[in-house]
Formats: sequence, structure tokens, C-alpha cells
Amino acid sequence: MNTMEQIQRLKQHTLLLMQHGYVDRFLQPPVFKESKVFITYCLLRELELDEAVEAEYFSSITLIQSALDRHDDILEEHINENKKKRQLVVLSGDYFSSLYYLLLSHCENLDLISKLSSAVQEINEKKADLHNQSKVKFQTTSVEYLKAIQKIDSLLLTKAAESFGLHTYIPFIERYLLVSSYHSLDTRRRLSEEQLDYLKTCETEIKNKAVEMPLLFHREGYNLEYSDKNDLMLGEG
Repeated sequence: MNTMEQIQRLKQHTLLLMQHGYVDRFLQPPVFKESKVFITYCLLRELELDEAVEAEYFSSITLIQSALDRHDDILEEHINENKKKRQLVVLSGDYFSSLYYLLLSHCENLDLISKLSSAVQEINEKKADLHNQSKVKFQTTSVEYLKAIQKIDSLLLTKAAESFGLHTYIPFIERYLLVSSYHSLDTRRRLSEEQLDYLKTCETEIKNKAVEMPLLFHREGYNLEYSDKNDLMLGEG
């Protein structure tokens, strides 16, 4: 089984856990961000875990990310205007969170539970700060604003990397997720010149391997230039 097949297997396992007959009648299934899925898999591969434990860790991290994403869905106009959907979005996000705690309790990894929980709290605080500061202090076209977005987007996985003792990959995770988020021409057109320069610097550091990358990237022949042909930014393996 190659890398893509292994990741697909883990994703399907997680989606099965997330199924809920009533909620699924009204809401679309969660959509995983492939760059985060791949980073999660890369980190877990470094640990050489038992297959069952790896699946539980993968699902736990993906579930808590999905809970955060689902709660963000409340801002969608078609959901916010529908009371039933709005309630189900909140409840399903809470449901994903409860599944995450249940899975990690099986693994008895208290450090990972603690770090991911603190990441969720910090993410929510930073989102609130960003919302308030964008009105008063931050210009949405500033590099500081883009860096704040970058921090929020990567915090869950950088905390997981800390728990796994993989601190050296944190700069890469932050850059990789930012570049992934602004890969398309449409998203790049929304950036200011300063922000685009910062994004290109992150991209160059990855291409030149100026930051330490997980081993799987090297084995898969990672090449950022071909990322438009593959959401995961890697070869088929």
C-alpha cells in the first residue's frame, strides 16, 4: 500500500467515526484540508507507531481540526440564516470534539491531550483578537495580519509536533500550510505586495530546504513546483 492509499484509508476510518444519521441528513460531510491531513500523516510516520495507535492519533487530530472548521461554518451565510442548520453545526462540532477526547483517552497520551487542548484555546483566543485588531490595529493587507492567519492555521499541528518531540519541523509546518492556503492564483491576487513577498519567501525556503522537512517528504520526492497537479504536494510514492 503506497502513501496515498494509506492516507485514504486513515481518512475513511475517520469519516466513519464522524457519521451521524440525523446530522448527515441536513449537513454535508466534513471536508478535510489535504495539506493538514498530509502533515499529520508525516508526523505520525516519524513515530513508527502500531497501526491501530497511528489510526487513533490520526483520527484524533483530524477530528479536533474538523470541530474547529465546523464551528467556523457558522459564519457561512446559508447556515447562519437557517436556525436548524446553525444549531446542528454547533452540535456536530461539539460531537467531533467529544470523539477526539474519547480516542485520545484510549491512547492515554496525557501530554498530547493537554497540548491539543491548549492549542484549541489559543486558536479561539487568536481568532477573537484578530477579529478585534483588524478593526483597530491590523490592516488586513499587512504582513502582520498574514502571519497571524498563519499562526492560527498551523497551531494545532505545531502543538502536535511538540508533543511528539518533532520541534525541528515546526518552521516547515508553518510555511507549508501557508503556501498551501495561498497556492492558487485567485487566492494570491487577494494579497498585498508585502504579503505576497512574504509568501514567496516561505515558498523559497521550502524549495531550497532551508527548513527541516519530515522524512516522508524526502522519500516521496516532494516538489513544490508540481503542487498544482496534486493537492498534497507530493509524488504518488
